Amino acid sequence: MKSCRLAIILLAAVVMAAGCTSVSRQLGSITDNKYAEARSGTVWVVPPPQLEPPAAGDRTVYISYRNISDSDIDLLDLLRQSARDQGWTIVNDPDAARYRLRASTRFFGEVEPESGGAGQANTMGAITGAAVGIGTGYALADATNSGVIGVVGGAATGGLVGIGISNASRPREWALIIDVVLEARQDKAVEFEMVTDSGSRTLDGSGAGNARMVSAGGTSQGNSSVATAKRKSNYFPHGIRLSVWANQMNMKEEEALPEIEKRAKRVVTQMLPM
Repeated sequence: MKSCRLAIILLAAVVMAAGCTSVSRQLGSITDNKYAEARSGTVWVVPPPQLEPPAAGDRTVYISYRNISDSDIDLLDLLRQSARDQGWTIVNDPDAARYRLRASTRFFGEVEPESGGAGQANTMGAITGAAVGIGTGYALADATNSGVIGVVGGAATGGLVGIGISNASRPREWALIIDVVLEARQDKAVEFEMVTDSGSRTLDGSGAGNARMVSAGGTSQGNSSVATAKRKSNYFPHGIRLSVWANQMNMKEEEALPEIEKRAKRVVTQMLPM
């Protein structure tokens, strides 16, 4: 009889352990744990410029995209469709557009919970292709970490399941960091100094970088320098950097990406003048 009860207990433990994430999220919903449901948000590391609203006939934009991260993410269709949904006309000739939006995915991966990807974004130096001194101030959102409500296993399932549920209860956060150069056409050509080399920064295994950015300005310190060159053009390049994040209890990469893409689609047109 004892052996039967022990077998039942062990079987229950195996079943619960296999679904620890689901169990933890259900318990989290009951206890109002904010990580029970998937959440997403945006940190405007370098916010969009405040430009005058365009006339109806000037709502034309050329959108290009490249991915220079280790991920396989392709946001080109998402960026273009989002702009169309907001009344913008997508043109294929960059010289025919009133605005040109050139986006680059710099990073996608797991970050410290509640960081919003700000730590990674701060190590990436200046935005290549953007004008120096414009939009280089870092407006980092305050991040708070209120912790996670602990969940322990019941006596019937034993300590191993309790450990499994505890691990599954921990929040995991993922961030997508995008650099954007928004070029606005001017009536007359203007001269400006442009970043030609972002001075690549490296991250160690814990996500720490070898450089730091002064929060109120564009001065960076680190092991690499930023190259600039003077340009004259009818298109003035504004730099934008944003981090789109998602988190949840034991969130996997494949769970995070759809949440991040949905959030990214909502904020695309915030980069274009309203």
